[in-house]
Amino acid sequence: MTRIAGRQTLFLLCALACLTARAEDTTRDRYREPDREGPFRVEMKRVIEGYRFDLLWREGPGGRDGGRFRLSDVHTPAIHTDQDCERPLGYEAQQFVKDFVRGKQLKVRNVRKGRDSRTWVGKLEANGRDLSAALLEAGLAVPYNDSWRNPEPRRWVCADDAK
Repeated sequence: MTRIAGRQTLFLLCALACLTARAEDTTRDRYREPDREGPFRVEMKRVIEGYRFDLLWREGPGGRDGGRFRLSDVHTPAIHTDQDCERPLGYEAQQFVKDFVRGKQLKVRNVRKGRDSRTWVGKLEANGRDLSAALLEAGLAVPYNDSWRNPEPRRWVCADDAK
């Protein structure tokens, strides 16, 4: 009798654990902040990497103090990395962005708070031209899905690491 009760208890605990994990899985998107469509005028303060910037918001939800911004749909090679082969590509992407935005009117669209709640995520345009599309066309970025459900985000891989 105790053996059956033990199995039933174990089954109930496993079922409860599965239900709890599933409940957490479905509620994450519910609390995600909706996109703010824009466009909102911004000014570039600093290009950190090809997909991350410090912006000064002229209008919109970012406030007048400025803040960190990340492109929502692309990923570029990193500058701040321990992979020596990736760093030159990162500097190339950074310079491309500096040249792309220099002297142009900048706007952001479809912005929301990122997963860390400190970074804004969205699309950036310079004189109406999408920066993400330009980075992809230049071969300096890969498509990126910033969803937490993305099991394996695409990253730049050095030839030595690919083996």
